[in-house]
Amino acid sequence: MATRKKWLATLVLVLVPMMFASSCNTSSSSSAPAASMTSVASGSASTTKLSGNLSIWAWGADQEGKARKDAIEVFIKAHPELKVTYTVIPTANSVWDQKASAALAAGNAGDVMQMSPDYYGMNTKYYMDLRPLVQRDNIDLESVLTPGLIQGYYDADGKLEGMPLLTNCFVMAYNKDMFTKNNVDVPAKGWTFNDLLTWGKKFAAGSGASQTYAMAKHWVMDNLMLWSQGGTPYTSDLKTSNMGSQQIVDSLTLYSKLIGQGIIPTDTAQRTIPAETLFVSSKAAMYPMGGFESAQVIKDAEENGIHLGFCDMPSDPNGKEINVQYATGWAITKTSKNVDAAWQFLKESSYANDSMGKINATVGIPANKNLANTYYATLTAGDCKFTNDYYVQHIGSAYLNPFGGTLASSGNIWTRMVQGVTLNKADPAQTVAKYAPQIATEFSNYSFNKLSSSSSGS
Repeated sequence: MATRKKWLATLVLVLVPMMFASSCNTSSSSSAPAASMTSVASGSASTTKLSGNLSIWAWGADQEGKARKDAIEVFIKAHPELKVTYTVIPTANSVWDQKASAALAAGNAGDVMQMSPDYYGMNTKYYMDLRPLVQRDNIDLESVLTPGLIQGYYDADGKLEGMPLLTNCFVMAYNKDMFTKNNVDVPAKGWTFNDLLTWGKKFAAGSGASQTYAMAKHWVMDNLMLWSQGGTPYTSDLKTSNMGSQQIVDSLTLYSKLIGQGIIPTDTAQRTIPAETLFVSSKAAMYPMGGFESAQVIKDAEENGIHLGFCDMPSDPNGKEINVQYATGWAITKTSKNVDAAWQFLKESSYANDSMGKINATVGIPANKNLANTYYATLTAGDCKFTNDYYVQHIGSAYLNPFGGTLASSGNIWTRMVQGVTLNKADPAQTVAKYAPQIATEFSNYSFNKLSSSSSGS
């Protein structure tokens, strides 16, 4: 959310490309430093004298929660003329959703509320349209925001319901020693899950706690498989479900084969040994590594003596990379009693305060375009000197989390479809025939402002 898994528990851009498949053999590393002073971009200061109270509601846990608090504290120090109060609420067990929804409905939510475009307009009726404020301050959003981040915050009618804070996508990390041992070439750009079905068998060996796999079953895997055979989950205007297509049948068929042949673990096996643990203990050769977890995964892997490499995420049969973005931003509520202060907070959180942006960069790609390209993209992790450059290059073409927020009811049905095929050995075609009409019904009943094609997920 920054990094939340909105569907499964429920969390997107350009520099000189680097060769992630090459050896990682350097020894120094660095991490994002905590910001000790505020640096506000030129021309970003409020044209209105600020005063009064400002209430901010945010979500976050662990490193994300700390980053959220630290960034807000920077804003507080920069604006002693304001009395700022804030609450950081965890997302686990839907605590945030329940509290935020109740407060929004009752009209007593904060002036500023954290939100995400992958809520798909769930709470848009409670949020201000930010376009008049953008026009008033003569802001060119494309020049200050990281490419690929702002599109999802627009509704189909043009309303700008929020401003981006940060986002994350994935890179494929791999165990170089396991590839060498099994005499398998590192996946080249454009590789597919169909290719994995062929050479992945070489990694499938052993049994029980000693069993090895080609790829760990990260929680993002179900989402990745949606596009694996060239299909799309729904039309770009969100009016029509495509979950009854032959491509979805083919995706489930492939998914079943990958798991059935031991190339990817079953859900049962993955619950016994978590995906990250499986990878850093040399029991899985590949791992879809999110930007929100890269530093920890690399640290754990290298401590276990693993020589890491990095390559593109898989592509669909048409050559388009399958990557998924998880984004988070801010909205101003229609009940806000201090719009000017709230708007100043949104601007500084998004792009106009470098110190806040550097803190945001500890948990994701910051919305601040300059920092994304000159700071976040150059941050390194581990002895292999992995840099965040890959994420910045690929975020603009990543699919938005497909079944978050309003679409979560359809996502729950997709989960049942996957489990039916991969766990219960159900026939993929029959499974799609059974559940696709249910998803179609869900889509026909959704009542929210439709998003533009650039922000949908197809």
